[in-house]
Amino acid sequence: MPPKKRKRQKRKGRYHRGEYVSIKTGQVCKFRSGWEEKVMVHLDADPGVELWTYEQTVIEYLSNIRTKKFRRYYPDFYVKYSDGREEIVEVKPKRKLGQITVKKKANAAREWCASRGIAFKIITEVELKEMGLL
Repeated sequence: MPPKKRKRQKRKGRYHRGEYVSIKTGQVCKFRSGWEEKVMVHLDADPGVELWTYEQTVIEYLSNIRTKKFRRYYPDFYVKYSDGREEIVEVKPKRKLGQITVKKKANAAREWCASRGIAFKIITEVELKEMGLL
């Protein structure tokens, strides 16, 4: 008798979730990871950051070439700096960067940002450690 296949269940409580009220914008942001919360605190504390938003930018991308299915991608952060620079920031674990969906979203974000003169950056645990946030 073959072994039974177990249904994969998403573990509850795996990620640190909660709300953060931005000092700079006054917005209430519902973060889905402790890393996102650390970036929010960092952006509020950085004097070079003029303003930032959380998951408010919408980027449409072609999800399936065969069916021509479009989806919407909401990057984690839009950041505007005091010197006029703009940046879209996505926070992801390094181990997930190879996933097809993540690659599609990142490519769409790069194209979208390039057409608007905005920088795109993915922050992993490596960058968070370099920034002193982990």
